[in-house]
Amino acid sequence: MAKLSEFKKYYAKAIQEGYAAIFAGAGLSRPSGFVDWKDLLRDLAEEIQLDVDKETDLIEVAQYYCNEKRGRNEINDKILNRFITESQENISIQVLTEMPIRTYWTTNYDHLLEDTLKKSGKRIDIKMTPQNLATTLAENDAIVYKMHGDYLDPSSCVITKDDYELYNEKRQLFTTALQGDLVSKTFLFIGFSFEDPNLKYILTRIRNLLDENRRTHYFLLEKLDKEKYKDNLEAFYYDLNKQTLKIHDLRRYGIEAVLIDSYDDIPSILMNIQKEVKCNNIFISGAAHEYGSEWNTTAPLFIKNLVRELYYHHYKIITGHARGVGSYVISSVLEECQSNVSKLEKHLIIKAFPYEDKERSDYSQLITEYREGIFEHAGIAIFMFGNKITENGLILSNGVYEEYCIAKKSNAYIIPVGSTGYVARQIWNEVSSELEKFPYLKAEASILRDCTDAEEVIHSILRILIRIQKDF
Repeated sequence: MAKLSEFKKYYAKAIQEGYAAIFAGAGLSRPSGFVDWKDLLRDLAEEIQLDVDKETDLIEVAQYYCNEKRGRNEINDKILNRFITESQENISIQVLTEMPIRTYWTTNYDHLLEDTLKKSGKRIDIKMTPQNLATTLAENDAIVYKMHGDYLDPSSCVITKDDYELYNEKRQLFTTALQGDLVSKTFLFIGFSFEDPNLKYILTRIRNLLDENRRTHYFLLEKLDKEKYKDNLEAFYYDLNKQTLKIHDLRRYGIEAVLIDSYDDIPSILMNIQKEVKCNNIFISGAAHEYGSEWNTTAPLFIKNLVRELYYHHYKIITGHARGVGSYVISSVLEECQSNVSKLEKHLIIKAFPYEDKERSDYSQLITEYREGIFEHAGIAIFMFGNKITENGLILSNGVYEEYCIAKKSNAYIIPVGSTGYVARQIWNEVSSELEKFPYLKAEASILRDCTDAEEVIHSILRILIRIQKDF
C-alpha cells in the first residue's frame, strides 16, 4: 500500500516525464449526474425479479436479462437514454484533462473525458472500435481508449457476460494496446471501487497480459468509515480485514492501493498533483532596455547562470523572449542541450508573442489571453528588471506587471528579484507588504530586496524553490 504523499510525488513525476496514464471507472463520471451500474440495471433487474442491491455480480444480472428477453434491445435503449442527458461540471475530470497526460483508458460509455479534453483545447484521438485502432489522428494531444464502447452505439457496449467472454475475440486489438500501455506507462485507476463489476474482469485481463512483467500502478480507494458501523462494530472489523486482504491482492497485478479519507477528496488530491506538475515549469518574466547601474555589467551572466542552475535542477524554463532577458534564457538552455538536442523540448518553452500588428482593435485582449496561456503551464514565476524604451524615453514595462497580475490570479508561486529594480522592485514592494501570504519568501526577503551579488541571488532563488517543493 502506498502513502498518499508518495503516490502524489511519483505520479506527478510520471506526468512530468510523459509516461502517466489514466484508467477511469464509473465513479469518475458519477458527480456529473451519470448513473452507475446499479442504477443503470435497477429497473431491468426488477423485471426478472432481482434486486441489484442484493446482487454481487451485475454483469451476470445483465446476462440473465438478455437470456430472459431473448435479446438486448431494452438494455441498448437504457444505455442510449441514460447517457444522452446533459452532464454537470466535473472538477476531477477538468483537472485531469488540464494536465499533460496523453493516455486515457475508460470503461465508461459517456463522453465526459473526450468533451472536457476538447474544452481544454486539445486535439483528441478517440478509439471506440477495433477499427479505430488501425488509424492515427495526426498531431493529437491525447488518446482516449473507450474499451467498452460508446453509448451512441449501444449494441457494441460491453455489458453482459457474453460481451466479456467474447472480448478477446471481438476486441483483441484493445487488449494488445492495453498490454503495451500497462508495460510502458504508470496508470492511475480512478473511479473504481471493489464493488465495481468491471474491476474483476479488468484485473484478470491485466494479470493474463503481464504475468511477471509489470510496473507499479495506483488505485485510489476510500477508507472504511467506522462511524457508519457504530451499531455493528463487528461488521466494521470484518469489512476492514476484507479490504486489507483485497489491497494485498492488488499487488499481484502491480497495483498499489492509495487509501484516502473520502472519494470527495479526489478533486483536491488531483489539484495538488497538478500544482506539483506545474511547479516543475518556471516562467522567467522580465524585459530590459537597460539594467541599471547596479546590474549593468553582471545582468547577462546572472540570467544565464540562473537558467543553467534551473536546468541542472531539472526544471523546464518558459520565456516570452522579451528584450534583454529572453535571448539569454534561450542561449543558456541551448548551450546546455548542445550535445543532446532532443533534451531541448524537455527544458525550454518559448512563448514569444505572435502578434505584430499593434493597431488591431483586439491586440490588448489577444496579448492578455496569450499571457494567461503561459500560466496554464507555469506554476512558478521569477520577475526581474522590467523596463522598455518608447518615443518618450525609458518607462516601466506594463507587460511584466500584467504577467505578475496573471500569476497571482493563477495562484502561481511568485519570486520577485526586487534588487533588479524597475517593475521587479514594484512587484517586490507589493509582495513584501503582505509577506504572510508568501511564506516561502520570508527567509530570503533581504536578499531579494537589496542584494546585487548575482551568485548570492541565484542561491537564494534555489533555496526558495526547495521550500516550494516542500509545500506539496
